[in-house]
Amino acid sequence: MTTFPSEVLPEVRYLTQPGTPVPRRVDVHPTTLHPVSVELPAGTPLLEALQQVVFDQGYTSAFGELRGGAFTTFNYYIPAVCEAGTSVATFSEPFTGNSPAAFMRGGLTIGLRDGEAFTHCHAQFVDADGIMRAGHLIPESVIVGPGVTADLYATRDVAMTVLPDTEINFPVFQPQPATPAQPSVGTSGGLRSIIARIHPNVDITEAIEDLAAQHGFDTAVIRGKIGSFVGATLAQGDQIVTAPGPATEVMYLDGTVRRDETGAHRAELTCAAAAVDGNVYSGAVIKGHNPIAMTFELALSEPAEASQ
Repeated sequence: MTTFPSEVLPEVRYLTQPGTPVPRRVDVHPTTLHPVSVELPAGTPLLEALQQVVFDQGYTSAFGELRGGAFTTFNYYIPAVCEAGTSVATFSEPFTGNSPAAFMRGGLTIGLRDGEAFTHCHAQFVDADGIMRAGHLIPESVIVGPGVTADLYATRDVAMTVLPDTEINFPVFQPQPATPAQPSVGTSGGLRSIIARIHPNVDITEAIEDLAAQHGFDTAVIRGKIGSFVGATLAQGDQIVTAPGPATEVMYLDGTVRRDETGAHRAELTCAAAAVDGNVYSGAVIKGHNPIAMTFELALSEPAEASQ
């Protein structure tokens, strides 16, 4: 990974939230994650398709990404400044996707809102005009087209539930212990994992390294991969790329964390993020310069080969 002298890096920005910060800045739950990969049925509403893949199989939540194929119908937001002052950031007015759109990839978390299936999904796509765009999908608006694959890691004992957060004055997915609603189907084995919600102003790289060390991972892979940064400070080779804030929405976070020769945990991360200017920024995540803006829904697990 390229390192940069501190004098060339932008000043790290933190956000003052409208509510009182809670003392615990990372909520974490050990779990077992089960890989699930399936092509979603074309013509199906996204939430219905995810209900079938996750909850109808006895899982309580799932993490991962969608990739490939097309969306027939969809609306989305990009991040925006909250002019009312009730939160540090909000959503733009809805954009209607110019369909059909070629879907590239996007991270997602699957859980419950008001007792019903819900997903937090950040998507990167090429619309019918051939322009690459990205944003926060409005899940109830999405009709899946042909060829969309869900690559997921599902749990049976942690529920991601949309709940109010008084610190950020915004409802977000929060992990809670859970009991599956029905027996699982084909869920023997699985990967030793943790699920975490990271609170504002915590650096993403430092949080991942600390979690891996605390939970005894020699190597861990990012499975849950979306949230928001206070802007974004990324590296493309020897160039620094900065995305404007106050919040950029992370489309996906890729990478691993492993012990180095000294025994310390080091994370190598890359991401793509959509900013308030509507542009997409990508690159390697620079440690210490990407604090969380509103929330981050993280899942880490051992590599698949470690469980064999």
